[in-house]
Amino acid sequence: MNKKLNVFLRVLTGLAAVAAGVFAFLLNGKMDAALTKTAWSVADTDVKAGKDFDARMTSLATVGDLLKAKRQSIADLEVTKKDLQADVADKKTKIEGLTAANTDLEGERAELTRKRDELAAQLTDANSKKDGAEAALAATKEELVAVTEKAAGMFTKDQLAEIEAKATAAEEKAELIVSKYRALHTRISRAMDGNPSPFGFGSDPLGQPAKPGDEPTAVAVAVDAPIENILTNVLALDSGSGIVAFSVGETNGIKSKDMFDVKIDGKKVGKVVISSVKGSVSYGQLQPDKDLDLRAISKASSVSLAPASIILSAN
Repeated sequence: MNKKLNVFLRVLTGLAAVAAGVFAFLLNGKMDAALTKTAWSVADTDVKAGKDFDARMTSLATVGDLLKAKRQSIADLEVTKKDLQADVADKKTKIEGLTAANTDLEGERAELTRKRDELAAQLTDANSKKDGAEAALAATKEELVAVTEKAAGMFTKDQLAEIEAKATAAEEKAELIVSKYRALHTRISRAMDGNPSPFGFGSDPLGQPAKPGDEPTAVAVAVDAPIENILTNVLALDSGSGIVAFSVGETNGIKSKDMFDVKIDGKKVGKVVISSVKGSVSYGQLQPDKDLDLRAISKASSVSLAPASIILSAN
């Protein structure tokens, strides 16, 4: 019995050794496989696993917490992503609005640019016309100065003083006649029991018309049309240059560059263009004309200028 038991125990021990060897071989293979499959954990900066089996298994025990934290981080990032997507959509809408507004502003800018260019062209044209007008005015002034200098050269200072004295005397004489007329009118009015218009004549010999039904009286009426038959004295005449001075001026409506027919007893004896006017004296240039008669003008004590004023008969 003992001999058989010993044999059995030896056989059992051998089988156990073989089984242990097989188990050790199989365990070693599984450990190698586990180390191979978890090799990534050594290079991972979050896990930082060791190279041997025990250290690596210890490190891998923390992977669960790491995964949980990563999942939470991913969830937070998803929320942030949605917020950013909403913000991007809002900004896109605003950009589209700003783009539309920019398009409108570009259109308005183009219109304003067109108007600016149009106004600039009008301003250039206005400046050109202004420059032309200033040039024409300067030329006219030079012409007037030349004519004035010519007239001043024709007459001496004493002659001009004499001409102005004659004109002044004529004005004073006219005022004296008017004052005498008014005094006479007042005396007759008082003699006729205060009749304000005796015999149909007004108190002003220069313009007040008579009442309807009274006798007509000649009065001066201002009109816009050229005035005819201004009676004036020839104060001086230079036969060589044709420059003539008259005893009428601004007070009679005479203006520079006016043109008149010169008449004696209704007959035309020449044409004159006024070159300068001063108070009650005017200077003119006789024009070459088939009717020009310097002799008649120089001998005449007075001439008529037409057109200038119209003497109408008022009732």
